[in-house]
Amino acid sequence: MEYLAAQMNTHSKRAIWLAINSEHGDRLVQIAQEHSRLAGEVAVNKHLSYPDKETYRVRINQLRKERDQILALFEGR
Repeated sequence: MEYLAAQMNTHSKRAIWLAINSEHGDRLVQIAQEHSRLAGEVAVNKHLSYPDKETYRVRINQLRKERDQILALFEGR
């Protein structure tokens, strides 16, 4: 939830609240959990190769894009 709350600079609190309480809520939580796990692994595992870090970066960006697409559905409601 903190991950989603950090997105309030981009999305309104109302849009986040509506999205979390919709059929997309479970997916938003999954996105937040995976994003946090990946970011943590990159931060902690100093032995990751550059290609591995790039793979994590690409996946994190995919998750952010999916999250933003979901939240955009609820902007202006």
